[in-house]
Amino acid sequence: MSQDIFNKRINRIGDHSCGGRTKMATGEGTATSMFSSPAIGQPHLRASHNTKPIFLGLVLGLIIGTIAAGLENTAMPWGPQFAYNDLIIFPTLLALVAGPVMAIATSFMRKRFPSAFFFSAAYFPSVIGAALIDLPLF
Repeated sequence: MSQDIFNKRINRIGDHSCGGRTKMATGEGTATSMFSSPAIGQPHLRASHNTKPIFLGLVLGLIIGTIAAGLENTAMPWGPQFAYNDLIIFPTLLALVAGPVMAIATSFMRKRFPSAFFFSAAYFPSVIGAALIDLPLF
């Protein structure tokens, strides 16, 4: 009894795999290649795909621009009277100069690094705009 069940299973496996040969399609219909590639469609463009780098660049640009605007403004708490003002000047100016350099560099590498491009596209105008606005916030 168990031998018959075993042999039926082996025959079913043999019928399914056709003994290592591919089975030809019979009847109506078109024969397709065994290894045909799927149709390549257009990529789905989503507006929300690059929102994280854009918002991150916008927020960091506003923070750095606000710090840069307050370095020489006496109304800001980190202005000229701040004890550690000399320590803040160099990193802030470096971050200001990095804006246009990063925007130019990532514009050439847009296809390879799209997130970096969108980050710099938001960072550059926001850091320059926030640095140029000399409003006393405090």
